[in-house]
Amino acid sequence: MTYYTGLKTVQDHINSAFEYISEDSTFGAKAHQKEAQSLLSAAYRRIREDNIEFTRGTLSIDDRWSIPHDLFQLREKHMRLFDKKFHGDLNRLVSLRNDFKVMSIVKPQPKNSEVEKKQKQVIETVTDMIKRRTAQYHEAVELGRLFGGLPVSVTPHLVTNEYNTTFTRCFYYLNGKFTSLAVILTSASKLEEEKVGA
Repeated sequence: MTYYTGLKTVQDHINSAFEYISEDSTFGAKAHQKEAQSLLSAAYRRIREDNIEFTRGTLSIDDRWSIPHDLFQLREKHMRLFDKKFHGDLNRLVSLRNDFKVMSIVKPQPKNSEVEKKQKQVIETVTDMIKRRTAQYHEAVELGRLFGGLPVSVTPHLVTNEYNTTFTRCFYYLNGKFTSLAVILTSASKLEEEKVGA
């Protein structure tokens, strides 16, 4: 088991987990996926430790034994075993763990300049929309145009790396299912080709 002694907060662990994710929201290796999930589990253990006061002052002995040992065991029914101030972080960890489980593992490939250019445009546009915090309607219209009408939604996450640089990492969903940006762009390109050929 890996211990992350330099990481003090839940956010520190999440930030470190994001460092294993490639720009196109994939893992470069199975080991990267496992390490990222381990970091989320470590963040959960941090919450468990910080919850001890609540545990001692509020819960019965049976309830204390019911607290899940690891993140993968956590269910909605367990939320009552944690102080409400931890519920947001717990929900975020569960959500990220689910996303990490379904992320593709794609070995880094030589760069395709056309795909790379389109990915850069998408990332810049989405980041710019987030910064401007425009209305949802405008975002939906822009995303529709950006992805050729495909039903794509984007979940942004602010991440700070070990150099204290904060940036936005986005997860992309096609029809509500987590999908890598490269797959979405390839699908949008094929749809565009079909429209031109029709």
